[in-house]
Amino acid sequence: MEHKRKAILIILTSVLLISVAQLLLKYGVKNATAGLTDSSASIMLAAIFSSWQVLMAVALLLASSTLWLIGLSKADLSFAAPMLGTGYAVVAFFSWVLFNETLGITRIFGIIIIITGVIMMSRS
Repeated sequence: MEHKRKAILIILTSVLLISVAQLLLKYGVKNATAGLTDSSASIMLAAIFSSWQVLMAVALLLASSTLWLIGLSKADLSFAAPMLGTGYAVVAFFSWVLFNETLGITRIFGIIIIITGVIMMSRS
């Protein structure tokens, strides 16, 4: 049982890191391109990749991938992969809080279904 808990903790940490990375990417891209209108792709990419938020997100993606690999070494893929669904809930909630994105009843219902499925899978 302890082995399973350790795997769950590693996998959920990976999911949390990738969720934070997604939020940082959104924030960094939004800020980096805020003043750019009709810019060339190279100017836009330079602005995006000079953003500390984007660079931090890339580092978090790398850390998340490393933890994911460790988690996969300790758990079955059929057990681990559904846990990625918790990231949808984290990103949706914080996108609503931080970016004032719409979180309608259909999305909320979908998130509840995903989280319920993840809980059911983790208990199997």
